[in-house]
Amino acid sequence: MWTLLLIMGLGVTAAGARAQTQPPPRPAPSTPAPPAPASAPAERPPLAQSLTGMAKAEYITAGVLFRQGDYSGAGERFHRAYELSRDHRLLWDVARCHKEMRRYARLLKTLDRMEAEAGAALTVDERKDIVELRAFAERLVSRMEILASAPGATVFVDGEVVGTTPFPEPVPVDIGERQIRIVKPGFKELTRTETVTGGGHIAFSAALEKIAPRGRLRVVAGSNDAIAVDGKVVGRGAWEGSVPSGAHLLRVTAPGMLAYQADVLVRDGESRRIEVKLDDARGRAAYWLWLGGGAALLAGGLITGALVFEPGRPAKQGTLGSFPLSLGGVGGRR
Repeated sequence: MWTLLLIMGLGVTAAGARAQTQPPPRPAPSTPAPPAPASAPAERPPLAQSLTGMAKAEYITAGVLFRQGDYSGAGERFHRAYELSRDHRLLWDVARCHKEMRRYARLLKTLDRMEAEAGAALTVDERKDIVELRAFAERLVSRMEILASAPGATVFVDGEVVGTTPFPEPVPVDIGERQIRIVKPGFKELTRTETVTGGGHIAFSAALEKIAPRGRLRVVAGSNDAIAVDGKVVGRGAWEGSVPSGAHLLRVTAPGMLAYQADVLVRDGESRRIEVKLDDARGRAAYWLWLGGGAALLAGGLITGALVFEPGRPAKQGTLGSFPLSLGGVGGRR
């Protein structure tokens, strides 16, 4: 019996020893506390409150014009307000004006500028609105690409500059009949009409023809004088025009007048003025007759003088043409 009690006591002692040597039980893991809610971004005040000074004045005026249906004037005012404040929300108002005027190519350019200049300041909703509006406008434009023979040419669509050749990428052009004009100094202007359909692509080559250097020539003559340049009558009385650089034959004529003719040199970029006064042909003829008669008179005088002063010869009275002359010497008539 004692043996049994001893065994039982040893068992209890061993169990207690094991209980003391075993590590204490781990506490049950606690549920992590939920993170503190992030603070919502501060809501931006309306433009009417955030804008100040001239930017606010332009914005208010733009709103009035927009409500009156003057979308062109409103767009200009919204744009001025943006330039003064740099608040990208104003570019959205500019895009709205382009949409109302159906200027979808300008609308797309405004959205491009808005994304480039606003960057991280755009909200998620603003980015979504831009994507939707861009998709809408892309269906109403075509992308145009021009391969010009000379770089640096300015391209106009309906009188508005859209870029300079070569384009870094095709530019949007609104649907409809569009006049395309390509201009570069020193080259002939190229103009064509293109029918633009939505969602398409336009590509054409523009062979620009170089023009010769030119200057300007202005001729001022009598009111009835005919002016001819290089054998072609170009006007009467006065004429001004562009001519190729170099020498040109100028001729001015009028009835009863002596013609004027001369080679005129016009240099590149020069403006040259020529004044011409024609002489009366009858007056010139009379002048030459008088000059010829004077020469004859002088010759006759020399001969007569020789006779007058020749010893032993009396002086005589004579005529030269229709003019009575006294050829007498000391004793002649006065």
